[in-house]
Amino acid sequence: MGHAEKIWLTLVGLTAAGAWLAETGHSSWLLAFVVAGLIAFKGRMVIDHYMEMTSANTRIRRVLHLFATLVPVLVLLSHGWSDVLRRLTTIN
Repeated sequence: MGHAEKIWLTLVGLTAAGAWLAETGHSSWLLAFVVAGLIAFKGRMVIDHYMEMTSANTRIRRVLHLFATLVPVLVLLSHGWSDVLRRLTTIN
């Protein structure tokens, strides 16, 4: 089994773990941090291994890593401040 296949299986396993965690129905900060961590880790793996950004322009790589960091932060914000975000993004 090659490196790409191992990375792919790791991503599939992490996705299944995230789906299983979501199905538990629990809503806690610990769960939110675990899911955000999984998202960040998977994003970095995709950027570095499948998009092969380790040898790309440093600025482009930084922008992609910033995006892979921003998404988990948004997950945490949506967990802790969902009512505020709903009010800010609803047109009435």
